[in-house]
Amino acid sequence: MTRENMRALFESITDTGFTKASGFKVRDFETGKVTLETSPREELTQFLGYVHAGVVTGLADHAAGAAYASTLPEGKVCLTIELKINFMKPAAGEKLAAEARVISPGKSIGVVQSDVYGETGGERVHCATAIVTLRAVAMS
Repeated sequence: MTRENMRALFESITDTGFTKASGFKVRDFETGKVTLETSPREELTQFLGYVHAGVVTGLADHAAGAAYASTLPEGKVCLTIELKINFMKPAAGEKLAAEARVISPGKSIGVVQSDVYGETGGERVHCATAIVTLRAVAMS
């Protein structure tokens, strides 16, 4: 599968369910490295007005899945089996971006680091870092 086909497949997956409702979009897509973004809005915030930790975690996780899946052979996708996230700053900004890169591209288990940034007017604030472990599975 070509990178363009993989990106198109991932964009179609992202345009469903939770990821669609959260406004996730693919910014950059290359083998082993994916960046997703979303534009925060009121329904994604918690009581202090910051983007809810669940949305931040979902963004980091989904970017990690795309990054690992991009290293797998055709017909394989992946599912998260473990996720550890550290929140360093409140998630806020005009955009949130999750930059995920594969750090261990195993054939059946992969490990990805996903960093989330709040972006406003060219300024970036590192909000969170997730380490995500994923299992390759057959696409059905």
